[in-house]
Amino acid sequence: MAPSGARSVLLAAAALLVLSGCGLFSEGTVVSPAPIAGDQDEQVERAPTLPTATPDGVPLSEDAIVIGALMATTGFLADYDEPALVAAQIRIDALNQAGGLLGRPVVLRHIDSHTELSAMHKGAEQLLLDGIDMLLMTCDAAYAEPALEELESSGTLAISPCGTDASWTTGELGDRVFSLGTPVGTEAEYLVALVGDRGFTTASVIIDETSSEAVTVCEAFEVGFEAAGGRVAGFYRYQPTDPGLLEPMVSGLVNNGPEAIVFCGTRLVAPEILAPIRAAGIVQPIFANSTMDGDFWIGHVPGVGDFTMLSYASVYTDSPDPNPAVRQILADFFAVEGHIARDGRVITGADAIEAYVRAVERAGTIDPRSVAAQLERFDGEDLAAGPVTFGPGLHAPVDRPMRVITIEEPFAQFDRIIGP
Repeated sequence: MAPSGARSVLLAAAALLVLSGCGLFSEGTVVSPAPIAGDQDEQVERAPTLPTATPDGVPLSEDAIVIGALMATTGFLADYDEPALVAAQIRIDALNQAGGLLGRPVVLRHIDSHTELSAMHKGAEQLLLDGIDMLLMTCDAAYAEPALEELESSGTLAISPCGTDASWTTGELGDRVFSLGTPVGTEAEYLVALVGDRGFTTASVIIDETSSEAVTVCEAFEVGFEAAGGRVAGFYRYQPTDPGLLEPMVSGLVNNGPEAIVFCGTRLVAPEILAPIRAAGIVQPIFANSTMDGDFWIGHVPGVGDFTMLSYASVYTDSPDPNPAVRQILADFFAVEGHIARDGRVITGADAIEAYVRAVERAGTIDPRSVAAQLERFDGEDLAAGPVTFGPGLHAPVDRPMRVITIEEPFAQFDRIIGP
């Protein structure tokens, strides 16, 4: 575990780093017109079919609570947004089957952001015209910002199921803006602890720069690891557009001989980095943040070997999550989608709706200010991914534990839960 001093350094470093970046809809979903017709052929590693939504224009009950969703189902952010969005819809369906919220039906109104900044601004305008009571926001703070600016004057409550940037944590995005994503500083702290728990004092860091979230985690890891007494023996950045970066990376790893490798990157790009490393006979243990969660990439890295990564939940049927609530969410996802969830971030969509439901029930109203005040009273609130604490100026779960997933080739499996 990282010492308290290192933890403070990690969180401070994450706060100072660059702003970043994170199914089948059922009856009752109302979809507003998409503001921009984005490219439907984006090369995103996810399920090939997009949701079939109820047509726009379905009449709403006068007392309906309308939840907007400005999240990507196309573009690279769909890999993070869409599973959480599907889980949120499933939770809403269950809520309605149980009588709704405050005795009122709940309706989800979704606009695909297409992973485009202009769509975020226009989408927020449209959803405000639709009269939403709460907004589910995309995982990426940089993409969320135009929409949040539009929402600021309206006073609408916004919850990101999976936002991880430090700006979600501090409340600087707005006093009625929250996230259920684990902050990058917390993930960096856990990586420091995982490396330290194995007794390693030297580590090389590799960053796949296609993910702003991954970049920020590894940059914070470097600061925290050195604050904890470790030494970073080589810091490498990779872009798929410059494969020439691989040779000096492999040479550096061979020459520096670190005890461990810390990798922050995407599952789409990871194989072109990790496969050459393992092929070169570099066998040191690799530790990764949650952007690598999942097992569908493992077959593309022969001899992946000793590999540990962070996750929100164990999605592996042969290695089930210890929390029954998580297992239920995953079972519901499978029943609706027809396939298992690809990674643990799906849990955050259900948690986002559950957090809203509890805050509304305690407030006795959907008034955004009253609901936000109840969210800020969360103190170890027991949600599926783990206990959540919010507070004034603290709008993301900085102390929530995460799952540790290890690989025994070719399978990933739950290992344990790690916390502060």
